[in-house]
Amino acid sequence: MFNPKTDILALDFDGVVLDSIEECLTVSHNALALYRNCPDRISSPGEIDGQIASEFRRLRNFIRHGQDFVFIHLALQQGNRIQNQRDFDSFLAENERLNSVFRKLFYEERARFIQEDLSGWLELNPFYPGMRKFLEDYCNKERLFIITTKLKENVLAIFDARSIEFIDKNIYSADRKTGKIRIIEMLLEKYRIKPENFHFIEDQVDTLIQAKSTGVNLYLAAWGYNDDVQSKRAMDARIPVLTPEDFFSQFGN
Repeated sequence: MFNPKTDILALDFDGVVLDSIEECLTVSHNALALYRNCPDRISSPGEIDGQIASEFRRLRNFIRHGQDFVFIHLALQQGNRIQNQRDFDSFLAENERLNSVFRKLFYEERARFIQEDLSGWLELNPFYPGMRKFLEDYCNKERLFIITTKLKENVLAIFDARSIEFIDKNIYSADRKTGKIRIIEMLLEKYRIKPENFHFIEDQVDTLIQAKSTGVNLYLAAWGYNDDVQSKRAMDARIPVLTPEDFFSQFGN
């Protein structure tokens, strides 16, 4: 039984709190255009070919890091057939030399978007229904955390622009050096909390399966970027799959 007074609740951001797919579709398109010296920047996903946008949304389920969005566009432009996580991971491995370049371009392009058109950027980053109120009303914010691959400054920009109070030090940005599993381990050590008193909500099933080594309570957010195949993988790994109603019932005040 979850107890907000004593237990830690950690949320992934994109795919759990925020639906950022339209923004990532736009920013990553611009990043790849810059890489190819074709600076035909766009400001909304409606400017992208409908078939490309549809495939991008399907492949979103396989994303782990910001630069991966640029790799999706690259794969689609090359006509690469990606059907599952293994296919996508193989494509990333084959193009590893571009990883740092794409990461730099993606985050620089996002920063430019924020600086030049904050309201437009926010419009492409809506909260999932009920999530804003959940964050605002949560009864013990000292025990509420964000663990995300999004840059911390981007999370804060969204919270600040929407006047949502969130404890700065409780936002953790994961990367390849310090991943989400390591952050969970660090929080367990820092707060001297037992794994059974730590609850992590995530929409990426591979991350959750890897996190089983920590012993914490894990949940797949069914409203996020996953599909029936990934939900089945979670259930096969004995990871509960939560609907929004399940989430608010179990973790709401």
